[in-house]
Amino acid sequence: MIPEFPNRLARVGAILTLLGSLVWIQWPVDFSKFNFAAVIILIGSFVTWVSVELADYFGSVNSGDIARNEDNVKSEDVDKINALLKIIDKNQFYRLKQKAIQTYMEDEDYDGLRNIIYYKENDIFPFHNETIQKIFDRFCKESQSFHSEFYNLYTSNGAGRSTWRSAGDRYVSDEIYSNVMTKIASLDQKATSLAELWEELIMISRQELKGASKAMERYDL
Repeated sequence: MIPEFPNRLARVGAILTLLGSLVWIQWPVDFSKFNFAAVIILIGSFVTWVSVELADYFGSVNSGDIARNEDNVKSEDVDKINALLKIIDKNQFYRLKQKAIQTYMEDEDYDGLRNIIYYKENDIFPFHNETIQKIFDRFCKESQSFHSEFYNLYTSNGAGRSTWRSAGDRYVSDEIYSNVMTKIASLDQKATSLAELWEELIMISRQELKGASKAMERYDL
């Protein structure tokens, strides 16, 4: 679309040229003193004026279509982010960021990670925004790694809790205990990294999707 100020100048110039050519022809028109050069200028001025008006009209229409299309694209990405915020909800984020991995954990502590892994496996509509998609892919990949390592070490005890200890809570050697503590320390670091990556995903999404007609949902991070 032609910028507003230059567009007005072009319109005024075209009208002035059109009026000038009419004056040259002399008004009212005297066919006995017809000036063909003036007529040619008149026709050219008229075509120029009409062209400016049409260009402005179609430019406005095209700009409107482009703006609506951009908004639709951003709004679809906002819808997807809002769906993800229901999977990695405030409780799941809190556990990743604040809850230390202990000998006994609740069975549902990482249900959000499990659900987002399933979501990603069946996701056939990626984000339109490539920057957001790349961060989301990283988060899902690291979630898969953490989830796999955690449940290779922890098993549900059937009472709503998961633990690395064997059935009957039997004694383990110092070597086994030290190995388990090393794995738990690594899992703690990975959980913190996941929380940071999730914060990055939300922050980048807010920047990239700014101006969409739909709003991203939020919880305190």
